[in-house]
Order: sequence, then C-alpha cells, then structure tokens
Amino acid sequence: MPPSAGLATERLPAATCPAKKDAYAAAASPESETKLAAGDERAPLVRTTRISTTTIKLYRLTIFVRIAIFVLFFKWRITYAARAISSTDAGGIGMSKAATFWTASIAGELWFAFMWVLDQLPKTMPHGVEPRNPEAYFNGGEGGGGGGKARVVARGSYKGRAWPELVRDRRRVRREYEEMRLRIDALQAADARRRRRGAADDHAGVVQVLIDSAGSAPQLGVADGSKLIDLASVDVRLPALVYVCREKRRGRAHHRKAGAMNALLRASAVLSNAPFILNLDCDHYVNNSQALRAGICFMIERRGGGAKDAGDVAFVQFPQRFDGVDPGDRYANHNRVFFDCTELGLDGLQGPIYVGTGCLFRRVALYGVDPPRWRSPGGGVAADPAKFGESAPFLASVRAEQSHSRDDGDAIAEASALVSCAYEDGTAWGRDVGWVYGTVTEDVATGFCMHRRGWRSAYYAAAPDAFRGTAPINLADRLHQVLRWAAGSLEIFFSRNNALLAGGRRRLHPLQRAAYLNTTVYPFTSLFLIAYCLFPAIPLIAGGGGWNAAPTPTYVAFLAALMVTLAAVAVLETRWSGIALGEWWRNEQFWMVSATSAYLAAVAQVALKVATGKEISFKLTSKHLASSATPVAGKDRQYAELYAVRWTALMAPTAAALAVNVASMAAAGGGGRWWWWDAPSAAAAAALPVAFNVWVVVHLYPFALGLMGRRSKAVRPILFLFAVVAYLAVRFLCLLLQFHTA
Repeated sequence: MPPSAGLATERLPAATCPAKKDAYAAAASPESETKLAAGDERAPLVRTTRISTTTIKLYRLTIFVRIAIFVLFFKWRITYAARAISSTDAGGIGMSKAATFWTASIAGELWFAFMWVLDQLPKTMPHGVEPRNPEAYFNGGEGGGGGGKARVVARGSYKGRAWPELVRDRRRVRREYEEMRLRIDALQAADARRRRRGAADDHAGVVQVLIDSAGSAPQLGVADGSKLIDLASVDVRLPALVYVCREKRRGRAHHRKAGAMNALLRASAVLSNAPFILNLDCDHYVNNSQALRAGICFMIERRGGGAKDAGDVAFVQFPQRFDGVDPGDRYANHNRVFFDCTELGLDGLQGPIYVGTGCLFRRVALYGVDPPRWRSPGGGVAADPAKFGESAPFLASVRAEQSHSRDDGDAIAEASALVSCAYEDGTAWGRDVGWVYGTVTEDVATGFCMHRRGWRSAYYAAAPDAFRGTAPINLADRLHQVLRWAAGSLEIFFSRNNALLAGGRRRLHPLQRAAYLNTTVYPFTSLFLIAYCLFPAIPLIAGGGGWNAAPTPTYVAFLAALMVTLAAVAVLETRWSGIALGEWWRNEQFWMVSATSAYLAAVAQVALKVATGKEISFKLTSKHLASSATPVAGKDRQYAELYAVRWTALMAPTAAALAVNVASMAAAGGGGRWWWWDAPSAAAAAALPVAFNVWVVVHLYPFALGLMGRRSKAVRPILFLFAVVAYLAVRFLCLLLQFHTA
C-alpha cells in the first residue's frame, strides 16, 4: 500500500432547510444562534467567524503603505545606482564591475519585494468558517420534518467501579496494541528484505474486502452486564474496509502517490461509488470523530437551491497538526503561519490550497468536470471512454446519480482490473482526470486544476484537531522534506499548470492565481538570499568598486520604514489569524534555513531536469523516532532524535553563510571596524553591516543548534569557538587574495 490511504463515505440525505447562495460563507445572526441553542433544524449549516474590522482594515492599509514605500524606494535606488556607476573612478573595468554588483543588488531587492507582495495580497480578505448544526442536517428527515430537537445517541456508561478495573482495561488495550505494532514491524522488515532482493518491484494488483458493508439500518449493541461498556444504545456497525494494492511492474511509470490515489479512486467507484473521499497519509490518524461529518457539511447539496447553490465546493482542507514535536518547535514543523494564516486568508477567495493530506474530496470534482454553476442546463458528467478508460462498470459509476454498493466477486474482479498498470494507457488519467502527474507535489497541482475550472474549496480548523500526524524531528529529515516540496513546486511552474500562463477561463480569481504563483516560484528566492547572506565575503573578491561607501541617510530612512511596516504587518497578521508571535518568528527562522539550503538544491535539481529531462529522485521523509546511538536520560529522552547530528550536503550553503556572518561579527568586535573598509569613518559605516550580520545569525540560530546536537546546551562557548575559526578562515582567504593581487 502506498504512503496514503483513502476512505469513502456513504451518501447522506439532502438537507430539508433552505439555504442562501454561498451559505458556507454566511454569517450567523443572533436570531439563528437562538434557533441553534433551541435545537431548531433550520439553524444555519455553518457560520462565518468575523475578524475585527479595525484589525483587518489596519492590516490592509499597512500592506498598501508598505507597497508605496517599495515604489518610492526603488525609484530612488535605481536613480542613485545610475549616478554611482557613472561616477566610478576606476575606468571601464571598474565601472563594469560596479554596474554588475548594483544590478544584482537591485534585482535581488526587486525579487524580495515581488515575493512579499505575492504572499500578502491573497491574505487581504480572510475570514474563519465553522460548522454550526450538523445534527439538524443529518437527522433533518426524522420526526416528520418538524422543528423538534435532533436525536442524539447517548453514550454508554463505564461499568468499572474502582481504579484497578480501569488500570486492568488500559493494560489489556496497551498489550493488544503492542502486539499489533510488532506484527506490523515484522511485515515492514520482510518487505525491506524483499526490496533488497529486487522481488518487490513486480507484483499483481490486490483488492481484498476485509469488512463487508453493514447496510443502512442501525445495529445497536447488546446489553451485557459482564461488559465494561454498555453498548445497548450505540450503533455498532463498522464501515466497509477494503485493502487495495495496485499492480507494479518494472519499466512502467507508477507516478508515486498520485498514481496510487487514482487507482484507489477507480477501485472505490465500482465497490461503493461514495460521493466523498477522505485523503490521509499513513502517519496521520483521526483525532476528532466528528470532523469528517462536519467537513461534509461544506459540500452537502441543499434541497431547494439552484445550481449555483449546490455543490461548488470541491474539497475541504483541514490543517495539519503533529505529535512528537519538541516544545520549542525548533524546525517549525507545525507551520502555523501557512495553515492558520495563509490558508485561512485564501478561504476568502476560492479557498485554501490542497496540501496532500487531511483533505475531504467530492468524488465528481476529481473526474475533471466543471462545477454545477458552470455547466450547461441539464448537463451531467460525460463518461467518455477515451478520457476515463474502457471499463464499463467504472463508466457506469461515473454516470450514476445515486451511490451503490457492490462487494460481490464481479465487482472485486473489476476493481482488480482497474488498478492494473495498463489501464491508464491512452486515457486522460493524471492529466485531466484524478490526481495530476508530473510532479512530486501532486496535491498543489490537483487543487490548482480544480480551482481553475471554477470549483471552490473550504478551510476548517476543527477543535479538537481533526487529524494528527507524525512530523520529521531531525534537521536532516526536515530539510529533505522541504527539498521535496520545493522541487515539486518548481516542477509545476515549468509544466502546463503554470499559474501565470495556464488559462482559467475567467473562473480563477486573480488573487487566487497570485497565491498559486507564489506557491510555485518561491524556491527562486534562494538564488538572491544566499548571495545576500554571503555578502560580507563579496568585497574581498570585488576589491572595492564603490562598496566601501557608507550608507546614505536616505537609504537608512527607507530601510527603517520598511522594517517598521514589516513588523506592523506581522503583528496585525498574528492578531487576526490567532497565531503567536513566537510561532511567527520560528517560521521566519526556518524559512531562512530552508531558503539557504533546500530551496537552493531544488532549483539545481529542477534546472537539471529541464536541461536534460532526467527525473528527480527524492528521499521519503523518515517520521519514526530512531533509537539514538548515545543513550539520553531525563526529559530529553523523548526528543533524543532531535539531537542526532546527521550531516547532509543540503547543510553546506547554510553553514557557509553562518560562518561568514559570524566571522564578520568577530572581525567588527575585534578590530573596531570591518576589515575591508578603507575610509577613516569606517566605524560608523560598519554599524549597518554588523546589524545585517546579526540579523542573519539570529535567523540561522536553529540551524546552529541542529549542527551542535545535544551539545546545544553549551551554545555560547561553541558559538564563540565557531566564530574564531570562521574569522581566521576568512582572514586567511583575505591574505591569499592580497598576495595573489600584489
């Protein structure tokens, strides 16, 4: 089974209460809240949690003020650069060198400004949406459609009378869990041995029904005084459970996770054809039993509404939450800024970006069809064999209006044929149908295709968290994860799904397009950022060229204005999104670490792919806590993996940037000035460069901790030693350059 799992739900009855257009974004009135408290089934399905008007207006104003400052700054910057180049005394070569450095500097600043605008503009119209009354919708047909309260199944009471019974029951469950875990570990070890022998490359498709469908009638448990839990009033049915393993043959393209999900999409169609599909990674689990039902509320078709009222939401994205992350979240595994700020901001446009797991889909949207509001009157889903393949049962499931459940032998045999390697040959699977191929980030590409057709998506941060998973805790594993995401984003940029060039037939919101463009071009930032982080070493090689001039008061004023507005945007953003400033700062720190390491490697990999056509190979993220070679005692034992130092080539550029900036700080502290400054007033001119050094080092602080492992508790002496070594290395390089040019 691939590293993902799909789960389809049964079709739910349509709601009986009316709903206005785009009701999933409609605010609840005080009257509706009163109805909700009274259990009235006509209460709103969902409501919008309003953000403070003052906060959001100040947020927008600050963004546009900062954009205006950018415009004035670049106008002055370009004019000043032209005068500086023309006044260079060194002649042709010196003027050419100065022009090169000025052009590179301004290009980098323009790129940073462009990426900031792409990131901020789509977040100017946020709001929070939460479901309000699922019971009224799922039980609306009971009791003759009256206004009575929805029936709520009461939970059985625990029969234990003493703590020993609770402890005994807990031990029994723990023992059964450990036995299951050992069996799974044994299967994984056997699979690894088969892979080493090459035997796992070829295998037939498998479709096996583990639990049959229990039907639609409730099945209450039996009252038994000997049981610890009374199940007499509990529906004990279990959903159908089917194991699907697609066929694999050497020499055939399997398209990684996207191919697995498409095989699952076809197989589930002939077995249940359920209208909704939940996508979870194998390391995620359900943490909130009500989340799936609440997510369906966003996509349920409302009786009595027109085409524009019914079913324009293609998927509901839940935020990713993780277990096992260290309390300080050193490597920003929680990624709160993206999930609680960026995704929430996109919810005010066409909806959040699909991020691979924790996502509930409408099946018909995965078939590459238009949403109801964009279809012709009476138009349905055209089951074209050239598009979907030649399977007659599958084509019938595509045309079907109602769900059907088939678990007989013929259905299983047909599902086995649908997961074969050859089924997709000559069809539109992976291009116009299902999950998109051609990139390791098939999630972003698939969501983009849906939004481009006019579908919407919804964001729902459930409380408690809907699903929880396991995050990579080691620095090397985290960087490899970011590398895979960055490389996949660039693959999308160089594909037919380029957000800048791909047509949206006027269905894609301009700011939604900007958000997708930002999602696919952000790794290019590494090219400019690494140059800026290595800037202290550039004057050694440049040999002057106007770089020894002190910053002008105008430049300092613009820089101060930009920093103040950046801080204001951050504070306001954290206020309306609900994230803490500390989490925002950790995100900024790890962005610097990623941009100087994984992003840079992603650009190199994709450039090689574009030039040579060689496919990108990537390492699956390790998300288990390996045993540490050195025993760790005390409270650090839980996070022993965090302190394991595993060197990878991805760390080299970041380590170089850290060394250069620490060496520059050491030089400034030891000599009272930067050693490449020639003017007597160098001490005053060095203040701004030293501040830049501090800015880089503070951002790379989590990276320095990762390099030191468990010795991070002795951070001060080690950083001091690191600074001395880096300083001596750069000084030695300077002496070599001086000797060479003498």
